[in-house]
Amino acid sequence: MKIITLMIAITATTIPTLANAEFYKVYVNREDRNLYIDTYSNLIIKTKFCYEYAYGDQAILIYDQYSYSNKLIFASGTKCDVEWISTII
Repeated sequence: MKIITLMIAITATTIPTLANAEFYKVYVNREDRNLYIDTYSNLIIKTKFCYEYAYGDQAILIYDQYSYSNKLIFASGTKCDVEWISTII
């Protein structure tokens, strides 16, 4: 019985995290190591250990402000962890 209760508690805490994540279509240029800029919205995307070269390539940004599992997914299928995002002022 304790195992079932624990499984329900784990499921209840992980589902809202996925439901709150936002999905954005971005067109990114690689500006520097682990630094990409969306050419459409001037959004700066800082990644971790990302070696994908992109020049206006379409990608999907999965982002939630308070999540540690943010991702940038390129058309090639490469997935990179996102540290933070910001806008160009």
